[in-house]
Amino acid sequence: MDTDTTTGETGIHTNNKVIALLAASHIINDSYMSLYPPLLPLMMPVLGMNIAQAGWLSTIFSVTSSLSQLAFGLLSDRIGGRFLIFLGPLIAGVFMSAIGLIHNYTMLALFIALSGLGVAAFHPPASSTVGTVKAERRGTIMSLFVLGGNLGVSAMPLVAVPLVLTFGLSATPVLAIPGFIASILLFIMIPPLKAKKPIESVSFSATVKAKPFAFISLLGTVAFRSFAFFSLTTYIPKLLHDQGFSPIEAGGFVSILMFAGAIGGLLGGFLSDRFGRKLIIAGSLAASVPFLWLFLVSGGFGKALWLALAGFCLLAPFSVTVVAAQEIFPNSKATASSMSMGFGLGLGGVGVGIVGYMASAIGLPQAIGIVSMLPFIAAIFALGLPGKLWLGFKSKSIEDMVEYAGTND
Repeated sequence: MDTDTTTGETGIHTNNKVIALLAASHIINDSYMSLYPPLLPLMMPVLGMNIAQAGWLSTIFSVTSSLSQLAFGLLSDRIGGRFLIFLGPLIAGVFMSAIGLIHNYTMLALFIALSGLGVAAFHPPASSTVGTVKAERRGTIMSLFVLGGNLGVSAMPLVAVPLVLTFGLSATPVLAIPGFIASILLFIMIPPLKAKKPIESVSFSATVKAKPFAFISLLGTVAFRSFAFFSLTTYIPKLLHDQGFSPIEAGGFVSILMFAGAIGGLLGGFLSDRFGRKLIIAGSLAASVPFLWLFLVSGGFGKALWLALAGFCLLAPFSVTVVAAQEIFPNSKATASSMSMGFGLGLGGVGVGIVGYMASAIGLPQAIGIVSMLPFIAAIFALGLPGKLWLGFKSKSIEDMVEYAGTND
Protein backbone atom coordinates (compact mmCIF):
# COMPACT_ATOMS: atom_id res chain seq x y z
CA MET A 1 0.00 0.00 0.00
CA ASP A 2 1.44 3.35 -1.07
CA THR A 3 1.74 6.12 1.47
CA ASP A 4 1.50 9.74 0.39
CA THR A 5 4.47 11.71 1.65
CA THR A 6 3.30 15.19 0.65
CA THR A 7 1.80 17.27 -2.07
CA GLY A 8 4.44 19.57 -3.48
CA GLU A 9 4.75 22.14 -6.22
CA THR A 10 4.87 19.42 -8.83
CA GLY A 11 1.12 19.08 -8.35
CA ILE A 12 1.21 15.33 -7.59
CA HIS A 13 1.20 13.18 -4.50
CA THR A 14 4.78 11.93 -4.29
CA ASN A 15 4.11 8.43 -3.02
CA ASN A 16 6.38 5.51 -2.33
CA LYS A 17 5.70 3.89 -5.70
CA VAL A 18 6.65 7.03 -7.64
CA ILE A 19 9.83 7.53 -5.62
CA ALA A 20 10.81 3.87 -6.03
CA LEU A 21 10.26 4.02 -9.79
CA LEU A 22 12.27 7.23 -10.11
CA ALA A 23 15.13 5.73 -8.07
CA ALA A 24 15.10 2.55 -10.19
CA SER A 25 15.00 4.57 -13.40
CA HIS A 26 17.88 6.66 -12.07
CA ILE A 27 19.93 3.45 -11.96
CA ILE A 28 19.35 2.86 -15.66
CA ASN A 29 19.60 6.49 -16.77
CA ASP A 30 22.94 7.14 -15.06
CA SER A 31 24.41 3.75 -15.97
CA TYR A 32 24.98 5.12 -19.47
CA MET A 33 27.33 7.73 -18.00
CA SER A 34 29.93 5.03 -17.30
CA LEU A 35 29.54 2.99 -20.47
CA TYR A 36 32.31 4.59 -22.51
CA PRO A 37 35.16 5.35 -20.01
CA PRO A 38 36.08 1.68 -19.28
CA LEU A 39 35.85 0.92 -23.01
CA LEU A 40 38.25 3.72 -23.98
CA PRO A 41 41.40 1.52 -23.71
CA LEU A 42 39.74 -0.85 -26.21
CA MET A 43 38.39 1.89 -28.48
CA MET A 44 41.46 4.11 -28.63
CA PRO A 45 43.48 1.79 -30.94
CA VAL A 46 40.44 1.26 -33.20
CA LEU A 47 39.83 4.99 -33.67
CA GLY A 48 43.46 6.06 -33.37
CA MET A 49 42.71 8.28 -30.35
CA ASN A 50 45.35 9.80 -28.11
CA ILE A 51 44.89 10.53 -24.41
CA ALA A 52 43.92 14.18 -25.02
CA GLN A 53 41.18 13.20 -27.50
CA ALA A 54 39.86 10.65 -25.01
CA GLY A 55 39.72 13.37 -22.38
CA TRP A 56 37.75 15.70 -24.62
CA LEU A 57 35.10 13.03 -25.06
CA SER A 58 34.48 13.26 -21.34
CA THR A 59 34.35 17.04 -21.55
CA ILE A 60 31.82 16.86 -24.37
CA PHE A 61 29.68 14.45 -22.40
CA SER A 62 29.86 16.52 -19.23
CA VAL A 63 28.83 19.68 -21.11
CA THR A 64 25.73 18.09 -22.61
CA SER A 65 24.84 15.90 -19.62
CA SER A 66 25.48 18.56 -17.01
CA LEU A 67 25.47 22.15 -18.27
CA SER A 68 22.25 21.54 -20.23
CA GLN A 69 20.47 20.57 -17.02
CA LEU A 70 20.03 24.25 -16.20
CA ALA A 71 17.95 24.70 -19.37
CA PHE A 72 15.98 21.54 -18.64
CA GLY A 73 15.41 22.70 -15.05
CA LEU A 74 14.06 26.08 -16.16
CA LEU A 75 11.87 24.34 -18.75
CA SER A 76 10.54 21.91 -16.16
CA ASP A 77 9.71 24.69 -13.70
CA ARG A 78 7.86 26.65 -16.38
CA ILE A 79 5.87 24.02 -18.29
CA GLY A 80 6.21 20.77 -16.31
CA GLY A 81 8.72 18.05 -17.08
CA ARG A 82 6.92 14.70 -17.31
CA PHE A 83 8.02 14.19 -20.94
CA LEU A 84 11.64 14.87 -19.94
CA ILE A 85 11.48 12.13 -17.30
CA PHE A 86 10.45 9.33 -19.65
CA LEU A 87 12.40 10.49 -22.72
CA GLY A 88 15.69 10.88 -20.85
CA PRO A 89 16.60 7.19 -20.36
CA LEU A 90 15.44 6.37 -23.89
CA ILE A 91 17.66 8.96 -25.59
CA ALA A 92 20.61 8.20 -23.30
CA GLY A 93 20.37 4.48 -23.95
CA VAL A 94 19.91 4.60 -27.71
CA PHE A 95 22.84 6.89 -28.48
CA MET A 96 25.33 5.69 -25.87
CA SER A 97 24.72 2.02 -26.66
CA ALA A 98 25.54 2.65 -30.32
CA ILE A 99 29.15 3.72 -29.69
CA GLY A 100 30.52 0.24 -30.39
CA LEU A 101 29.33 0.53 -34.01
CA ILE A 102 31.13 3.83 -34.64
CA HIS A 103 34.62 4.04 -36.15
CA ASN A 104 34.90 7.80 -36.59
CA TYR A 105 35.96 10.13 -33.78
CA THR A 106 33.65 13.01 -34.79
CA MET A 107 30.63 10.73 -35.01
CA LEU A 108 31.54 9.15 -31.68
CA ALA A 109 31.69 12.59 -30.06
CA LEU A 110 28.27 13.45 -31.55
CA PHE A 111 26.61 10.30 -30.22
CA ILE A 112 28.15 10.79 -26.78
CA ALA A 113 26.90 14.40 -26.78
CA LEU A 114 23.34 13.35 -27.70
CA SER A 115 23.37 10.67 -25.03
CA GLY A 116 24.42 13.32 -22.55
CA LEU A 117 21.31 15.34 -23.38
CA GLY A 118 19.19 12.31 -22.54
CA VAL A 119 20.97 11.83 -19.21
CA ALA A 120 20.48 15.54 -18.45
CA ALA A 121 16.78 15.70 -19.32
CA PHE A 122 15.81 13.16 -16.65
CA HIS A 123 17.45 14.77 -13.63
CA PRO A 124 15.76 18.16 -12.93
CA PRO A 125 12.09 17.06 -13.04
CA ALA A 126 12.82 13.72 -11.37
CA SER A 127 14.82 15.21 -8.49
CA SER A 128 12.27 18.03 -8.15
CA THR A 129 9.54 15.42 -7.70
CA VAL A 130 11.61 13.57 -5.12
CA GLY A 131 12.35 16.87 -3.37
CA THR A 132 8.70 17.47 -2.46
CA VAL A 133 8.91 15.21 0.61
CA LYS A 134 8.92 16.71 4.09
CA ALA A 135 12.00 18.71 5.03
CA GLU A 136 13.03 16.44 7.90
CA ARG A 137 13.19 13.47 5.51
CA ARG A 138 14.49 15.28 2.46
CA GLY A 139 18.18 14.46 2.87
CA THR A 140 17.47 10.77 3.44
CA ILE A 141 14.97 10.42 0.57
CA MET A 142 17.19 12.38 -1.83
CA SER A 143 20.13 10.18 -0.88
CA LEU A 144 18.07 7.10 -1.81
CA PHE A 145 17.29 8.65 -5.17
CA VAL A 146 20.94 9.55 -5.76
CA LEU A 147 21.92 6.06 -4.62
CA GLY A 148 20.10 4.73 -7.67
CA GLY A 149 22.20 6.84 -10.03
CA ASN A 150 25.45 5.91 -8.32
CA LEU A 151 24.58 2.21 -8.41
CA GLY A 152 23.92 2.47 -12.14
CA VAL A 153 27.25 4.17 -12.77
CA SER A 154 29.09 1.55 -10.71
CA ALA A 155 27.35 -1.43 -12.33
CA MET A 156 27.76 -0.58 -16.01
CA PRO A 157 31.53 -1.26 -16.26
CA LEU A 158 30.94 -4.73 -14.78
CA VAL A 159 28.46 -5.41 -17.57
CA ALA A 160 29.89 -3.53 -20.55
CA VAL A 161 33.54 -4.65 -20.41
CA PRO A 162 32.89 -8.43 -20.22
CA LEU A 163 30.24 -8.05 -22.94
CA VAL A 164 32.66 -6.34 -25.31
CA LEU A 165 35.54 -8.70 -24.52
CA THR A 166 33.26 -11.66 -25.28
CA PHE A 167 31.30 -10.45 -28.29
CA GLY A 168 33.23 -7.40 -29.52
CA LEU A 169 32.39 -3.71 -29.64
CA SER A 170 29.49 -4.39 -32.01
CA ALA A 171 27.55 -5.92 -29.09
CA THR A 172 27.05 -2.62 -27.24
CA PRO A 173 23.58 -1.89 -28.78
CA VAL A 174 21.99 -4.56 -26.55
CA LEU A 175 22.69 -2.26 -23.61
CA ALA A 176 19.92 0.05 -24.87
CA ILE A 177 17.24 -2.43 -23.74
CA PRO A 178 17.07 -1.25 -20.10
CA GLY A 179 16.60 2.33 -21.32
CA PHE A 180 13.61 1.25 -23.42
CA ILE A 181 12.04 -0.57 -20.47
CA ALA A 182 12.55 2.35 -18.07
CA SER A 183 11.06 4.80 -20.57
CA ILE A 184 7.93 2.70 -21.02
CA LEU A 185 7.36 2.28 -17.28
CA LEU A 186 7.89 5.99 -16.63
CA PHE A 187 5.45 6.91 -19.42
CA ILE A 188 2.80 4.67 -17.88
CA MET A 189 3.25 5.46 -14.20
CA ILE A 190 4.44 9.06 -13.82
CA PRO A 191 1.43 11.41 -13.55
CA PRO A 192 1.40 14.91 -15.08
CA LEU A 193 3.67 17.43 -13.38
CA LYS A 194 2.14 20.82 -12.73
CA ALA A 195 4.01 23.78 -14.20
CA LYS A 196 4.97 26.55 -11.84
CA LYS A 197 3.43 30.00 -12.13
CA PRO A 198 5.50 32.41 -14.25
CA ILE A 199 6.04 34.73 -11.28
CA GLU A 200 7.62 31.89 -9.30
CA SER A 201 10.21 31.30 -12.03
CA VAL A 202 11.52 34.82 -11.41
CA SER A 203 12.30 33.88 -7.81
CA PHE A 204 15.38 31.92 -8.91
CA SER A 205 17.21 35.00 -10.24
CA ALA A 206 15.91 37.03 -7.31
CA THR A 207 17.31 34.48 -4.88
CA VAL A 208 20.67 34.51 -6.67
CA LYS A 209 20.82 38.28 -6.22
CA ALA A 210 19.75 38.00 -2.59
CA LYS A 211 22.18 35.19 -1.74
CA PRO A 212 25.19 35.62 -4.06
CA PHE A 213 27.74 34.05 -1.70
CA ALA A 214 25.57 30.98 -1.13
CA PHE A 215 25.15 30.66 -4.90
CA ILE A 216 28.88 30.97 -5.61
CA SER A 217 29.69 28.56 -2.79
CA LEU A 218 27.27 26.00 -4.22
CA LEU A 219 28.73 26.26 -7.73
CA GLY A 220 32.32 26.12 -6.50
CA THR A 221 31.64 23.11 -4.30
CA VAL A 222 29.98 21.08 -7.04
CA ALA A 223 32.33 22.23 -9.82
CA PHE A 224 35.60 21.26 -8.12
CA ARG A 225 34.14 18.01 -6.80
CA SER A 226 32.93 17.06 -10.26
CA PHE A 227 36.25 18.14 -11.83
CA ALA A 228 37.95 15.52 -9.67
CA PHE A 229 35.21 12.92 -10.13
CA PHE A 230 34.96 13.09 -13.93
CA SER A 231 38.75 13.13 -14.28
CA LEU A 232 39.11 10.04 -12.10
CA THR A 233 36.41 8.03 -13.86
CA THR A 234 37.82 9.01 -17.26
CA TYR A 235 41.52 8.40 -16.68
CA ILE A 236 41.73 5.69 -14.02
CA PRO A 237 41.00 2.91 -16.59
CA LYS A 238 43.82 4.19 -18.80
CA LEU A 239 46.16 4.68 -15.81
CA LEU A 240 45.62 1.13 -14.60
CA HIS A 241 45.84 -0.29 -18.13
CA ASP A 242 49.25 1.36 -18.48
CA GLN A 243 50.25 -0.19 -15.14
CA GLY A 244 49.49 -3.69 -16.40
CA PHE A 245 45.92 -4.22 -15.22
CA SER A 246 43.52 -6.00 -17.57
CA PRO A 247 40.49 -4.15 -19.01
CA ILE A 248 38.17 -6.07 -16.68
CA GLU A 249 40.33 -5.21 -13.65
CA ALA A 250 40.52 -1.55 -14.67
CA GLY A 251 36.75 -1.42 -15.14
CA GLY A 252 36.36 -3.12 -11.78
CA PHE A 253 38.29 -0.31 -10.09
CA VAL A 254 35.85 2.22 -11.55
CA SER A 255 32.99 0.13 -10.19
CA ILE A 256 34.67 0.04 -6.77
CA LEU A 257 34.98 3.83 -6.83
CA MET A 258 31.33 4.27 -7.76
CA PHE A 259 29.85 1.56 -5.56
CA ALA A 260 31.66 2.90 -2.51
CA GLY A 261 30.49 6.36 -3.53
CA ALA A 262 26.92 5.12 -3.70
CA ILE A 263 27.16 3.89 -0.11
CA GLY A 264 28.78 7.16 0.91
CA GLY A 265 26.01 9.15 -0.77
CA LEU A 266 23.35 7.17 1.08
CA LEU A 267 25.04 7.64 4.45
CA GLY A 268 25.83 11.29 3.71
CA GLY A 269 22.18 12.15 3.16
CA PHE A 270 21.18 10.34 6.33
CA LEU A 271 23.82 12.13 8.44
CA SER A 272 23.06 15.54 6.91
CA ASP A 273 19.52 15.42 8.29
CA ARG A 274 20.99 15.07 11.77
CA PHE A 275 24.23 17.07 11.81
CA GLY A 276 23.69 19.67 9.08
CA ARG A 277 24.53 19.94 5.40
CA LYS A 278 27.75 21.94 5.68
CA LEU A 279 29.61 19.58 8.00
CA ILE A 280 28.92 16.54 5.82
CA ILE A 281 29.75 18.29 2.54
CA ALA A 282 32.99 19.99 3.61
CA GLY A 283 34.22 17.21 5.89
CA SER A 284 33.76 14.35 3.45
CA LEU A 285 35.33 16.24 0.54
CA ALA A 286 38.42 17.10 2.56
CA ALA A 287 38.69 13.50 3.80
CA SER A 288 38.80 12.13 0.22
CA VAL A 289 42.14 13.81 -0.59
CA PRO A 290 44.51 11.61 1.49
CA PHE A 291 42.71 8.45 0.33
CA LEU A 292 43.21 9.43 -3.32
CA TRP A 293 46.92 9.96 -2.72
CA LEU A 294 47.19 6.59 -0.97
CA PHE A 295 45.47 4.98 -3.96
CA LEU A 296 48.07 6.41 -6.31
CA VAL A 297 51.06 5.17 -4.31
CA SER A 298 49.70 1.79 -3.17
CA GLY A 299 49.52 -1.61 -4.82
CA GLY A 300 47.53 -4.80 -4.51
CA PHE A 301 44.54 -4.94 -2.17
CA GLY A 302 45.46 -1.59 -0.63
CA LYS A 303 44.96 0.13 -3.97
CA ALA A 304 41.35 -1.03 -4.12
CA LEU A 305 40.74 -0.23 -0.45
CA TRP A 306 42.01 3.34 -0.66
CA LEU A 307 40.05 3.99 -3.86
CA ALA A 308 36.89 2.69 -2.18
CA LEU A 309 37.39 5.01 0.79
CA ALA A 310 38.10 7.92 -1.56
CA GLY A 311 34.93 7.20 -3.52
CA PHE A 312 32.93 6.92 -0.29
CA CYS A 313 34.07 10.38 0.81
CA LEU A 314 33.99 12.01 -2.63
CA LEU A 315 30.35 11.13 -3.32
CA ALA A 316 29.02 11.35 0.25
CA PRO A 317 27.97 15.00 -0.29
CA PHE A 318 26.33 14.44 -3.70
CA SER A 319 22.72 14.18 -2.54
CA VAL A 320 23.38 16.67 0.26
CA THR A 321 24.33 19.41 -2.20
CA VAL A 322 21.10 18.77 -4.13
CA VAL A 323 19.08 19.29 -0.96
CA ALA A 324 21.16 22.32 -0.03
CA ALA A 325 20.45 23.85 -3.46
CA GLN A 326 16.72 23.21 -3.12
CA GLU A 327 16.76 24.85 0.31
CA ILE A 328 18.57 27.89 -1.10
CA PHE A 329 16.04 28.09 -3.98
CA PRO A 330 12.85 26.71 -2.39
CA ASN A 331 10.50 28.07 -5.08
CA SER A 332 12.44 26.64 -8.04
CA LYS A 333 13.35 23.10 -7.04
CA ALA A 334 13.89 21.77 -10.58
CA THR A 335 16.17 24.68 -11.43
CA ALA A 336 17.97 24.30 -8.10
CA SER A 337 18.48 20.60 -8.76
CA SER A 338 19.89 21.40 -12.18
CA MET A 339 22.40 23.76 -10.56
CA SER A 340 23.79 21.08 -8.25
CA MET A 341 23.31 17.97 -10.39
CA GLY A 342 23.92 19.62 -13.72
CA PHE A 343 25.36 23.07 -14.24
CA GLY A 344 27.91 22.82 -11.46
CA LEU A 345 28.91 19.33 -12.60
CA GLY A 346 29.35 20.61 -16.12
CA LEU A 347 31.64 23.40 -15.02
CA GLY A 348 33.87 20.81 -13.40
CA GLY A 349 33.62 18.39 -16.29
CA VAL A 350 34.88 21.01 -18.75
CA GLY A 351 38.28 20.73 -17.09
CA VAL A 352 38.67 17.03 -17.89
CA GLY A 353 39.91 17.81 -21.39
CA ILE A 354 42.57 20.07 -19.89
CA VAL A 355 43.74 17.16 -17.74
CA GLY A 356 44.28 15.18 -20.95
CA TYR A 357 46.70 17.82 -22.23
CA MET A 358 48.32 17.95 -18.82
CA ALA A 359 48.78 14.18 -18.92
CA SER A 360 50.44 14.44 -22.33
CA ALA A 361 52.85 17.03 -20.98
CA ILE A 362 53.80 15.70 -17.52
CA GLY A 363 52.46 12.14 -17.48
CA LEU A 364 49.11 10.67 -16.48
CA PRO A 365 50.08 9.67 -12.90
CA GLN A 366 51.34 13.19 -12.17
CA ALA A 367 48.20 14.75 -13.69
CA ILE A 368 45.91 12.57 -11.56
CA GLY A 369 47.99 13.48 -8.52
CA ILE A 370 47.16 17.15 -9.13
CA VAL A 371 43.50 16.28 -9.71
CA SER A 372 43.43 14.53 -6.33
CA MET A 373 43.83 17.89 -4.59
CA LEU A 374 40.68 19.38 -6.11
CA PRO A 375 38.21 18.00 -3.50
CA PHE A 376 40.00 20.08 -0.87
CA ILE A 377 39.25 23.23 -2.88
CA ALA A 378 35.63 22.09 -3.10
CA ALA A 379 35.58 21.70 0.69
CA ILE A 380 36.72 25.30 1.12
CA PHE A 381 33.87 26.52 -1.07
CA ALA A 382 31.45 24.38 0.97
CA LEU A 383 32.23 26.46 4.05
CA GLY A 384 30.26 29.29 2.45
CA LEU A 385 27.03 27.28 2.24
CA PRO A 386 24.18 28.05 4.63
CA GLY A 387 23.49 25.31 7.14
CA LYS A 388 24.09 24.05 10.65
CA LEU A 389 27.33 23.01 12.23
CA TRP A 390 27.67 19.89 14.35
CA LEU A 391 26.30 19.99 17.92
CA GLY A 392 23.46 22.20 16.74
CA PHE A 393 25.31 25.49 16.40
CA LYS A 394 23.95 27.70 13.66
CA SER A 395 26.58 28.11 10.96
CA LYS A 396 27.45 31.36 9.36
CA SER A 397 27.66 31.51 5.60
CA ILE A 398 30.14 33.92 4.09
CA GLU A 399 27.17 36.12 3.17
CA ASP A 400 25.96 36.10 6.80
CA MET A 401 29.43 37.11 7.97
CA VAL A 402 29.55 40.01 5.51
CA GLU A 403 26.11 41.19 6.61
CA TYR A 404 27.09 40.86 10.29
CA ALA A 405 30.31 42.83 9.71
CA GLY A 406 28.28 45.51 7.93
CA THR A 407 26.07 46.04 10.97
CA ASN A 408 29.15 46.73 13.11
CA ASP A 409 30.92 49.26 10.92
